[in-house]
Amino acid sequence: MEELKSKIICECGQKSIEDAITIFKATTLPYKKAKKLVTECNQTCCRRPLMALFNMIEFGEVDYEEIAFLIDQKNSRYGSEDENE
Repeated sequence: MEELKSKIICECGQKSIEDAITIFKATTLPYKKAKKLVTECNQTCCRRPLMALFNMIEFGEVDYEEIAFLIDQKNSRYGSEDENE
């Protein structure tokens, strides 16, 4: 489980899943603005895993395996599978 928590959710901001959870829990901003706190950019590269994580936090339960799966999908789509090598 700790391995999943430390998985990088966004390369732009170099934030892990655990970092993103901390940021999302500490803000009352809507998703679009809270996302910028995690990504530190305006890109849409990490939209699916971040939006899913934001919604999971809002509803009170985080599925780390699902978030990791969405990150892996994003990485394979963008060709940045360097953490899987």
